[in-house]
Amino acid sequence: MDERSAGRAGGELDVRSLRYLLAVARERGFTAAAVSLQVSQPALSQAIARLEQLVGGRLVVRDARGVAREGPALTPAGQSLAADAARVVEQLDRALVRARRLATEVGRQRVTVGIGTSTPRWVSTRLVQASQDSPDLDVVLRHVPWGRELASLGDGTVDVVFRHAARGEELDPRLRVAEVADAPRVAVFAAHHPLAGRASIGIGELDDEPILDAGSDREAWLVQPRPSGALPVVVGPPAQTVEEMLAVVASGRAMAITSEAVAAAHRSADLAFVPLADLEPLRLLLLALADDERSAVADLLAAF
Repeated sequence: MDERSAGRAGGELDVRSLRYLLAVARERGFTAAAVSLQVSQPALSQAIARLEQLVGGRLVVRDARGVAREGPALTPAGQSLAADAARVVEQLDRALVRARRLATEVGRQRVTVGIGTSTPRWVSTRLVQASQDSPDLDVVLRHVPWGRELASLGDGTVDVVFRHAARGEELDPRLRVAEVADAPRVAVFAAHHPLAGRASIGIGELDDEPILDAGSDREAWLVQPRPSGALPVVVGPPAQTVEEMLAVVASGRAMAITSEAVAAAHRSADLAFVPLADLEPLRLLLLALADDERSAVADLLAAF
């Protein structure tokens, strides 16, 4: 089948189909890809079939019954298209981000700031005050789930975002970075835990304590490997929100390590937050894309 006949048979290439193919490659199968995309598996299968018709060959490995195989799932053609599609989709997302910025430059400059449950309250307050004090700046706060900080920045959901990072962690050179503050980590226990009454604790004392798995940034929140060389005793499934984390901890099933900001906002009678005396603080960073040259974004980064 030549290029023109393939185009007539399969229709026009659309970005959604490329995103679907990338999800199949990332999740290594149709079932998990459909879940991650929040679409039905038949809808995903039909989209991939249309893409294969356009290409003129198989993109996904199938068994003898013609059923897509779970596991490493792409043919050589599929792997090639997925590699190119990743670059195309990234460029399109960035083009949309730039267009949205230009569309908001008339009048007050709107800057959407991504905050999370670990963002200190004083930081959010300062952002709101900056918007109130400036005739040219309109700050919109948007909650960003754990682990989605960089993705939300990259796809244009937010213009700047707060994220914790360990000292020495290498950051993407396409980012502009403002270091906002140190972010001490604390241990959190059920109120009846034997260590709950301590004024402070060393990380080595937690080597044998079951610790709740983290949904993102596991090295920082599990402290693995430990200074002693021990591997933490991890309890799953990973917590995806602060509410999930604290509910499991309050039950006594596991302890957790969290930020001082979470401790300040969520103190309760069934929880005990204990400072970690010998654990280096994380850095709280404010991140923006390096190619976002709006003065409002530069001013926000400079304010911290």
